Amino acid sequence: MNYEKWLILAAAIFSAGIITGLFAPVDLIADQLTGLEDTANALESISTLGIFLVILIKNALVLLMAFVLSPVLLIYPVSSLFLNGWILSAVGVLFAREESLLAVIAGILPHGIFELSAFVIAQAAALSFGMMAMRSVFSRDARSQLNANFRHNLRYLGIGMALLMPAAAIETFITPLLLGKTLGI
Repeated sequence: MNYEKWLILAAAIFSAGIITGLFAPVDLIADQLTGLEDTANALESISTLGIFLVILIKNALVLLMAFVLSPVLLIYPVSSLFLNGWILSAVGVLFAREESLLAVIAGILPHGIFELSAFVIAQAAALSFGMMAMRSVFSRDARSQLNANFRHNLRYLGIGMALLMPAAAIETFITPLLLGKTLGI
């Protein structure tokens, strides 16, 4: 399977999570939402540069863990794609109810263009590598292709990681300004 098909699969899993988040009761992911709230509260006492670094490192670790752990039945990349889509849309729905759809767009779109692209690109690489690694356990042909597959997908992981830099910068420095203007703060 070529990378484009993995990219479509990753986007489809993420989209399924988004759709679930739009329609599922928020109670089902209340623990994750509480965790997000706790993280946001903890970040209030950190400098802007510190927030940038926390966001960048946290997101990079998520992508790296998905890639490294993908050979374990693809559990981490699949669940990460689905749950992140679900949480994103659930938070968006809650915030739209409390504030406005424009506030949701201002809070997600500027950095989300980079961050969500990075996320889907890197997770597609994790899915591709993980599947090849699992196939290589049972197939000599797959074992001979594993190294090339790893190198190929490592490039896409690198692209995803590179996209995290502008995403974190926009999320740290620009998104708060846009949200402030949108919310009249």
